[in-house]
Amino acid sequence: MPDRREPDPFLDTFTGLIAARAVTTAVMLGVFEALHERPSSTAELAERIGLDPLGTETLVTALVTLGYLVDADDETVANAAVSERLLVRSSPESIATFVGEQGDLHWQILDTLPDAVRHGRAYAMHEERRGETDRWEAYIRGLFEISRTEHDANAALVPVEHPRRLVDVAGGHGGFSMAMCRRYPRLEATVIDLPPSAVVGRRIVAEEGYADRITFREGDVFDLGLGEPDVVSIFNLVHHLPEERNRDLCRMSHEALRRGGCLVIGDSARPEGDEPVSEHGAISSLLFYAWSHARNFAPSEIRSWMEQAGFDEVTVQRNERSPWRVVVVGRA
Repeated sequence: MPDRREPDPFLDTFTGLIAARAVTTAVMLGVFEALHERPSSTAELAERIGLDPLGTETLVTALVTLGYLVDADDETVANAAVSERLLVRSSPESIATFVGEQGDLHWQILDTLPDAVRHGRAYAMHEERRGETDRWEAYIRGLFEISRTEHDANAALVPVEHPRRLVDVAGGHGGFSMAMCRRYPRLEATVIDLPPSAVVGRRIVAEEGYADRITFREGDVFDLGLGEPDVVSIFNLVHHLPEERNRDLCRMSHEALRRGGCLVIGDSARPEGDEPVSEHGAISSLLFYAWSHARNFAPSEIRSWMEQAGFDEVTVQRNERSPWRVVVVGRA
């Protein structure tokens, strides 16, 4: 088992809680963007972006203590290297939307956790909140940011030759579809997702230059069907569905795929026995439970769905860029 730190209720429920909210707030208020333009005193920073002076000074002090800002001289502060790389929106490695606006969404969802555990009542974003366009923009663009470094490696795990058609179920931002298109120049992809997700995904795909090869179908995959693809991909969906629905989706995929085609499922992994697993993989189930009354699944569970659906050569892989991620691939 990996080394684990000693539980610290004070750190986990007070210091860590406030630290997370401080970084999310700074992203949302434009603190890192403003300091990317030039270092500033706290008074100047407050004036430049229209914040309360005392609040700005207090937030900046916390961010310096946490290491996200540094003292540039006696009067000014600047972004630390990690903030320039990850929290400035123009950076090619930016996860600012994930940390900021999607982090704020996570905060709202987790506020419902006591009620969810007490009564089994989910936040139900996918079912009941499709009109909250700002939240969907944050959700889908944030997922694109946090996952874009892993898609090419995930595409390389799919043992299919010369595929022509990919169906990317709940593919949202199109990240995996774009990686498959880079790997296979003749491939065309269809992303099936809910309407508010598809709206954001189309923008991202167009921004990345793949609008001519990736199309979107809006709706529920169980209503729309899969067609006859060479590859079906399902990333970051099974933790939002009950187990029987996931089994159904595996059976649908096996029936739809052309002979020799592949199903690839990528998701956060639930701990399994003594298998090493990151804290993210272990505890993110709580977020997904509050979100959708669902949870992460262990690799053996996902493998069993695929094998029972008729898939052969089912393999379980991990992506070193996302150690909490399990990628399970099977051949029809």
